[in-house]
Amino acid sequence: MPENKENNEPNENTAREALRKMRDKLIQLIRNRYLREDAREALRKMRDKLLDLTARNPLLNLRHTKTSLRVVDELPNQLAETLVLKGKEMRFLPVSEPTEEEWTEKGFWTEKDFSKKPTAEEWAKHLGQTTDYEAPELLPEEWHQRHKNDEIQTLFYPAELEKRLKTLFQKANLAIEEMGTNILYLALGFLEWYESDDSKVPRLAPLYLLPIQLTGGKLDKKTSTYRYTIKYSGEDIMPNLSLREKLRIDFNMKLPELDENKTPEDYFEEVRKVIEKNQPRWKVRRYVTVAL
Repeated sequence: MPENKENNEPNENTAREALRKMRDKLIQLIRNRYLREDAREALRKMRDKLLDLTARNPLLNLRHTKTSLRVVDELPNQLAETLVLKGKEMRFLPVSEPTEEEWTEKGFWTEKDFSKKPTAEEWAKHLGQTTDYEAPELLPEEWHQRHKNDEIQTLFYPAELEKRLKTLFQKANLAIEEMGTNILYLALGFLEWYESDDSKVPRLAPLYLLPIQLTGGKLDKKTSTYRYTIKYSGEDIMPNLSLREKLRIDFNMKLPELDENKTPEDYFEEVRKVIEKNQPRWKVRRYVTVAL
């Protein structure tokens, strides 16, 4: 019996589709062969970073350096709600810079140096602002007005803040250009942990990783600096996979799962319960940091 031509059409379409996919894959392989050397090196470093379970990995041992920005007096749940659920941008708020007359009048000088300007943290304390990096624990009904706006408080004067954010902006964009990957995130909460029972060196591993985009904004004429804002990038909110593997391999512990419906505070509490049973010396630190 002769074959039905109509019955053969699906098979022919399937074969053509398979050939098309093979062609596209071959083209991609050829293109990859000619990737720039620096791009291949960047990809290799990213791979090694993800597999690195030593203290060199900032996902296991984040050091607050010039490639990070610490935040004060902000609420993890409110930040996640504003950025993710409401889809709003948030801008960074500096400490208002004092005039020389203001700081000398308040005694910020020594006998050897009559023009000793206070640090931003010192001046913030004088202004009555919170300078503790531990985020406050407040119920929604206890939130102050400053916790309901689109501003994120820092402990930097305007020029210092602009410089720090410019560095983060440039490094984040460079990573996108070289690797096609956004590596900038807002870390909500940290696990303070130790390599062993005898160790006296605490390490900080971020817990709730919220991917963000940093954007340079308009000139603030009052401070003569540019404002920077962040927004949620739309990528998946991730747990710290390096930390998960570290705990599993070295401590026989399971890091709680993280899904899009779980708030930062809920996640902190789940992590806290795990470490209380297994490593009571460890702590969940309520720090908030922008980092790469």
